[in-house]
Amino acid sequence: MRGMKYWTNRVLRFMLGSMREQTSQVTASPFTEMNISASGNTATARLTIDLAAVAANYALLQHKVVLGCQIAGIVKADAYGLGMDQIVAVLERAGCPRYFVATLDEALRLRGLTAKPVAVLGGLMGPAEDYIRHDILPVLNSLPEIEFWRNTARRAGNRLGAIIHCDTGMNRLGLDADEAGLLIAKKDQYLDGLYLDLLMTHMACADDKTSAMTAAQCRKFRAIADRFPDAPTSMANSSAIFRGSVYHGTLARPGMALYGLNPTPESINPMRPVVSVEARVLQVRTVRPGETIGYSASVMAEENMRLATVALGYADGLPRHGSNEVTFYWKGKPCPVVGRISMDVVSVDVTSAKPAPLPGDWLELIGPNQSADQLADACGTIGYEILTSLGKRYQRIYKPV
Repeated sequence: MRGMKYWTNRVLRFMLGSMREQTSQVTASPFTEMNISASGNTATARLTIDLAAVAANYALLQHKVVLGCQIAGIVKADAYGLGMDQIVAVLERAGCPRYFVATLDEALRLRGLTAKPVAVLGGLMGPAEDYIRHDILPVLNSLPEIEFWRNTARRAGNRLGAIIHCDTGMNRLGLDADEAGLLIAKKDQYLDGLYLDLLMTHMACADDKTSAMTAAQCRKFRAIADRFPDAPTSMANSSAIFRGSVYHGTLARPGMALYGLNPTPESINPMRPVVSVEARVLQVRTVRPGETIGYSASVMAEENMRLATVALGYADGLPRHGSNEVTFYWKGKPCPVVGRISMDVVSVDVTSAKPAPLPGDWLELIGPNQSADQLADACGTIGYEILTSLGKRYQRIYKPV
């Protein structure tokens, strides 16, 4: 019995020693890099926004337009998802003369960041008193809106500025051709108590260099604007700025170009990239031939594969339509997505990546190897949607000007 007890104790000591050794190996492994709570950084995905690039893009756009044309700041949708507070601070330092947003709520938030003129593209959607009290101008998109704003000016006993949007082909917002004709015929009546702060339209196809619609819209708009010779005019969006000085007018309204997207898709992007996105590897695993990957088992491995499970999904703005189409990058090496993109994670093929990434490593989604526009192409969408869909779970890093 004593001999058996002796050998039992020897075996137990050996097993405990092995467990300690294995625990030591785990502690020393790269996996411990994921114990990031100790450093206060718990992010599994990070979004870097280069504010110096925003400033450089604004300067480039200002240089591109003709003398006398100003560049407005389009900061709707939280400055295209990149942070209104930070972007407006950059534009204020750059001398941005005025801003446009989509809603009154956005305008009220913006008013706390600037004393410059603020306009709401969606028009009069909210109490008129809020517009007046906070010095916010609605973009007037119909004759009834113009009449309402005129009557508001009369009640307030003040002349109010009027930004009037004339539709020239979008058929979305703005006065149609009949309404524009009535405005011209009865402008003294409609504009009584108002001053025409800006006459504007919006281009539908300026990103397509071959489209004849851009010039046609310009002609329609000029025919209206010529009847208001003293009114400042605004026609050019990001792409129209690069299509010729005829589109520049008094004020240009670039959005996407300011944030680094390509306003000239037929050529190299003239803008500086603003955004980069990276996500952590949560796990690396081997998948055997015949095994399936992800929801709906949409992909079956034909040979041994090494897959990295990456902490990014459609809740973070990676479109599900990018399943089996999107590529991540590890040390410049392309690593394609395999299977369905999930809400929180995605599987990435790292079989050919040498050295392979380990848990805790960061893979690039947007950066030097892939622009936001290229990612959008892979997902069957546009760069605007990629930027404005970036979720709230990122660690946001703002590189200063």
